[in-house]
Amino acid sequence: MASRAYAGEIGVLVHNVPLWKLFLAFARISIRGWGGGTGTIYTMHHELVRRGWITSAQFGLDFGLSRIVPGINLCALAVIVGYRLNGVWGSIASSAGFLLPFSLVTLLLTVGFAELTANPFGGAAVKGAVAVTAGLTFALALETAQSWLPWSERLPALLMAVYIALSFILVTFAHVNVALVIVGGAIAGAVFFRPVEGGA
Repeated sequence: MASRAYAGEIGVLVHNVPLWKLFLAFARISIRGWGGGTGTIYTMHHELVRRGWITSAQFGLDFGLSRIVPGINLCALAVIVGYRLNGVWGSIASSAGFLLPFSLVTLLLTVGFAELTANPFGGAAVKGAVAVTAGLTFALALETAQSWLPWSERLPALLMAVYIALSFILVTFAHVNVALVIVGGAIAGAVFFRPVEGGA
């Protein structure tokens, strides 16, 4: 069953997605997710939002939650989204679809990585992949910011932009734990974005 939500709203748009569709969607993400974590995150965001299963804001929330739990956050994200779309079996189908192709590709690349980087052409190809990953990082940041920041409401948009910049500074330069930054954002959101009594 599908429901309506605006791009900036947190919401799951479809429920009881068939397990085979979840498996294939996450297998597709796994195969296309070149460039490491950031590239895969961008691919996952694009795939799930394009299919109309969740909103961009929902993806952002689930991605934040996946960073809090221990372990590999991309696997945790697949489990969270799978659960939202079809319960426990959805989590299993999503994580299996995500891990199987990824693991096979990683195994093959590991076997041939030493030979690849020893070759001048192969070393140049690896450097090119790093540049692509950086580009995908920027693209993900731009795309998600456009859908999450409520540009029609100047004060909330300004506060969110300030928090994004502050989060970057705290994690990159002050080396603050990501989980603490996320929890701090939740507390700040509860304070600054709480519903106004008597408002619409």
